[in-house]
Amino acid sequence: MRLIWLVIALLLGVSAYASPPRDATGQFRDWFQGLTVPGVPGAPCCTLADCRRVDARWNDRTQHHEARVDREIFSDGLGRTTLSLEDNEAYQAARSVWMKQWIARYGDSPFVWIEIPEAKINPVQNPTGHAVLCWSVFNSEFNGVYCFVPITSAINEHFEQMNMFV
Repeated sequence: MRLIWLVIALLLGVSAYASPPRDATGQFRDWFQGLTVPGVPGAPCCTLADCRRVDARWNDRTQHHEARVDREIFSDGLGRTTLSLEDNEAYQAARSVWMKQWIARYGDSPFVWIEIPEAKINPVQNPTGHAVLCWSVFNSEFNGVYCFVPITSAINEHFEQMNMFV
């Protein structure tokens, strides 16, 4: 039981240094910070450290969006600090827990395509030019998805398809 609390403490300690997506500190910072949970106005989508620009596609067979989750891109959300040896040890411990969770879910695959639940699609305008996925390997619900913002053309195509049947 103490080991579980130690791991939680290490993850919380490292989260203070978690890295936001590269674009979150630049021209798209305010946009990333303004993302909200679909259907829950004002509720932040997640922390910036969980969001990344991703490759995405529409699956005609399942009628859902899919996003490519790249192990290296999402694991870099842990960040790496050089403040002290203790910080580096916390980073290494958190990285180890993160990798164990990834391997338990996806094996040794460097990336996976996940289906995006309809309830997690955030239909806001997307200025980034890429689909954006806010996701965590520790989130066991909704395929780990907090929210997903397709590129603008994907939003329009998807909602046009939905309205064809109304």
